[in-house]
Amino acid sequence: MRQLLILVALSAVCAASAAQEAPTPEPASPITDYFAFRASAFLGTVQTQGRIDNTTTQTPGTPFSAEDDFHLSPHARQVRAEFIFRLRERSRLRVDMWELNRDAVSSPTRTINYGGSSFTPADLVASRFDWQQIDFTYTYSFLRWTKFELGAGLGLHLLQAEAEASVAARGVHEDLSGSGPFATLALDGTWRISRRFALSARGQYFNFTANSVTGKLGDYHADLQFRWRPNLAFGLGYENTHTKLDVSNSNPSGLLRVDTRGPELFARASF
Repeated sequence: MRQLLILVALSAVCAASAAQEAPTPEPASPITDYFAFRASAFLGTVQTQGRIDNTTTQTPGTPFSAEDDFHLSPHARQVRAEFIFRLRERSRLRVDMWELNRDAVSSPTRTINYGGSSFTPADLVASRFDWQQIDFTYTYSFLRWTKFELGAGLGLHLLQAEAEASVAARGVHEDLSGSGPFATLALDGTWRISRRFALSARGQYFNFTANSVTGKLGDYHADLQFRWRPNLAFGLGYENTHTKLDVSNSNPSGLLRVDTRGPELFARASF
């Protein structure tokens, strides 16, 4: 019996010693997550500027504001989705998806030359503007510590836009659509402030000019999240996106600029 008690005591001492020597696991945070899904409610505003040229007569169109001249809503109330995949320890792939669809029926406050047509204050114009965007961003964390991570990489943005304006009384209808890829340089950082709070920020930008095409895309985001459970977080963020495309000497040709900005509330599930 005495030998059994001594053996049990020695086992308990060894177990306690091993527990003290074992490293404490890192708290769950964006730095340790291998997969994350974020659903956010974006409560922002949008500004849309455009110009649709008449390619038949080579006449520039009238620069217009979709919100001021065609009375499309300046509010961007939408749900956005984001997926993050960690590939090994330092590589991450982020996928973002969002769209913005608006329409209105109103009379412009001035005459606007829009493609091969003209819209006057006497017209009742039915207008529509749709925007869809999917972003793929890869970053490699050249700095990765317990509480801080900073990575750089490349982004690929798939854009699709369609602008339509018509006057039923005169049988006038103009429809312009386009889609294509856009690349950016990306910088992404995360700071785990405490066991439950983390601050994330990122920026993506690229500006290019090739022949008769000029394009620019900038995307900036920051958020503060609270880790309510190891696999569930809630947070508040701010998003600012600028997109510009100017095409000349082509068919179609014109200018399109879309700027969105505002706060967002989100829930983030991860493991």
